Amino acid sequence: MLMTSFALPPAVAQEAGSASRCSGGYVAITFDDGPTDVTAEYLKALREAGRVRATFFVTGTLAEGHRDGTRRIVAEGHQIGNHSYTHANLVELDAATAFAELRDTSRVIRTQTGRAPILFRPPFGSTDVRTRRDAAVLGMTEVIWTADTVDWSGIPTETIVANALTVKPGGIILLHDGLQTTLAAIPKIIRGLAARGLCAGRIVYSPTPVQAWPGLTFHAKAAPWR
Repeated sequence: MLMTSFALPPAVAQEAGSASRCSGGYVAITFDDGPTDVTAEYLKALREAGRVRATFFVTGTLAEGHRDGTRRIVAEGHQIGNHSYTHANLVELDAATAFAELRDTSRVIRTQTGRAPILFRPPFGSTDVRTRRDAAVLGMTEVIWTADTVDWSGIPTETIVANALTVKPGGIILLHDGLQTTLAAIPKIIRGLAARGLCAGRIVYSPTPVQAWPGLTFHAKAAPWR
C-alpha cells in the first residue's frame, strides 16, 4: 500500500489551471537516473513552483536502493517510467539480457508503487527495433526527448535553463535527477515556460512520429493532466 501523507489535492495541481494560463500548450519535464538522495528536494522544488508535476524515469537498481523516493514520486502525482535496470546500453546486449533489463525494472516499480510503468526511456537514447518491441511487450511506450539540457555535463544552471526553454509545445525536456545545478534550474525553467503560456503536462502516446534528432523518431508527446 502506498503512503498517502505525500499526496496532493488533485484540484490544486498547477497543470490543471485555466486554459488561458496554458494557452501556449503543454510540455513534459522529465528526470532520468533516479531516485537519488536528492529526489526529495526535486519533489519539494516542484511543489513550491506551483505543485507542478513531472515524469521520472528510474533505474531498477536505484529504485531498489531508494524505495521511499520511488513511492513519493507516485504519491505526489508524478508519472514514473522505466529507465532499465542498470542503465546499460541496451542495443549492445544480447536479446535475453536486454529484455531482462526492462522486465526486472517494471517488476521493481510495480512492487514498490502498486502499478506497472507504461513509459520507457532507453539509456543514452540508444534504441532499435528490438528495444521498442521489448518495451511494447511489457506495455510501455518508448519516450525519447526533444529538448536536451545536457545538464549532466557540468554546465551552469543558467545554461541548463536556456537549453530547457528551447522546447516547443508538445515537446519533452530531458533533465537528470541527483544534480544540484538541475535542482536550482527547476523553478527557473517553470517560470520561463509560464512566460510563454506553457504548462507542464503528462506524457501520452502520439500517433504521429516525433523527431528526437535526425534519423530517430518516437511516438510520445506532452498533454494535459487528467
